[in-house]
Amino acid sequence: MENRLRKNICGLDDYAVLNEVKDLSAQKKTHIGEALEYACKYWAKHLLSVPSNSPHIEEVQNAIDRFFTVHFLHWIEVLTLTENLGVGVHAMNDIERWYDLVSVAQVSH
Repeated sequence: MENRLRKNICGLDDYAVLNEVKDLSAQKKTHIGEALEYACKYWAKHLLSVPSNSPHIEEVQNAIDRFFTVHFLHWIEVLTLTENLGVGVHAMNDIERWYDLVSVAQVSH
């Protein structure tokens, strides 16, 4: 996601109406692909498997901060194009839950 997410990933015209883009399926396959779509859909679920006592917590938190600073809107764009925008709402809840677990673990140490 760090390397592939970018603004207007499919190169669509400004204000394009998605159901009117004739080759949208081909554009998505070419510019997003299955791997990036999977990463965008499930990265927050995978985040939940990072132990709250991991020695790499600060590195993970920095990566998440960078993601939200640089790629948040690009991620939303991919979720929209792949008809997975609802996943983003659940992902935000998962991310908040992970931060809560990390905060509790840091306080108890």
